[in-house]
Amino acid sequence: MNNYVNLALAYKSEGFTVIPVNSNKIPTINWTKYQKEPMSDEDIKRYFKNVHGLAMLTGGKSQVECLDIDLKNCNTGDLIDRLKAEVPKSIMKKMWVQRTPSGGYHWIFRCDKVEPNQKLANRVTSAEEKHSVYIEHFNNIKTRKNALKIASQYKSLVLLETRGGEEDKSGGYFLVAPTKGYEKVYGKLSEISIEERDQLMTICRSFNEYSEPKKNNGTFKYGHGESNPFDDFNERGDSLSLLLDAGWTSVYENESSVRLKRPGSTHSKSSALFDKDSKIFNVFSSSTDFDTNTGYNPASVFIKIEADDDTQLAYQKLKKLGYGG
Repeated sequence: MNNYVNLALAYKSEGFTVIPVNSNKIPTINWTKYQKEPMSDEDIKRYFKNVHGLAMLTGGKSQVECLDIDLKNCNTGDLIDRLKAEVPKSIMKKMWVQRTPSGGYHWIFRCDKVEPNQKLANRVTSAEEKHSVYIEHFNNIKTRKNALKIASQYKSLVLLETRGGEEDKSGGYFLVAPTKGYEKVYGKLSEISIEERDQLMTICRSFNEYSEPKKNNGTFKYGHGESNPFDDFNERGDSLSLLLDAGWTSVYENESSVRLKRPGSTHSKSSALFDKDSKIFNVFSSSTDFDTNTGYNPASVFIKIEADDDTQLAYQKLKKLGYGG
C-alpha cells in the first residue's frame, strides 16, 4: 500500500505541490490556496491519510505544466512515435513521463513561462464517427430531435493539450503515479527553458488537423455579393505569394499542402501549414502576428499582412487591385 503522506512530503521537498484525491479522482480538500503557498507538513500528515491517490498542481509557484497526449483519439496509431521523432532529445530528457489509464501519456516539466490550458492539436472526426454519434443520440428519446445537429457539431477530437496555469494565479491539476491507473515510465521533473517550451508547443501544434476559421466580421459591412472584394480575393487571390513575400519560406510541399517556416530565427522545422484546396493558412508558432490554431482564409491573410489588421484599409487596397469589380 502506498504511503501518500511520505510521497507528498517528498514532492514538497522538491518544490512541488500535490493534493489528495478520492476513489473518484476528485480532490478531498479545498486546494486553490495551495497554488500560492506550500502545504504545511502538519496539513500533509492530516490530509494524506487514507486517500486513494494524489494530484499535482499546475501553474502557480511551482510552474509545472503537463502535456497530455491522448492516444485513444489517434486513428493512425503512430502519434507518439511521430511526436518523439520531432521533439529534440535534449528536451525529452528533461521530461517526467507517465502513462495514463487511457493508454496515453503525460509529459511533465517546469518552466518560467506557464500558460493556461491550451488545445494544441486536434484531428478531424471521420464520417463513421459522426454517424456513430448520430445513432447514439437518435436512439435516445431525449436527444432524438437534435441528433443530426449534435452529430454535425462533432467536428474534432483532441490529440495534444496542456494542463497549465499562471504564476501566482489559480491553475489546475492532474493525477500522478502511483495513483491507480497511472504509471511512471521514466524521467525526473526538471526545468526547460522558455525557448525549449516554445519549440515544444510549436511542434505539438504542427500535428493539428482542424482549425476554426477566423471570422472577419468587419469585412461584411464593406461589400456584399459579387462586389465584395474580400469574397473575390478568397476566390482569385494568391495568399501564399503574400506570405512568401513577407518572409515566410517554403520548407516542404506536396500535392495538398505547403509547410512554411516563419520569418526570423527558429529551431522548429516548420511554423505553419497552407492547405492548397481550401487555401486555409494555419500557424503553429506563437512567435508571429497570426493566432495559433486559427484558420486564415486568403482575405484574412491579406488583412493581416497588407493592412496590419485594418479591415477598411484592406478593402480600399483590394478595390485598387481590381477585386470586387
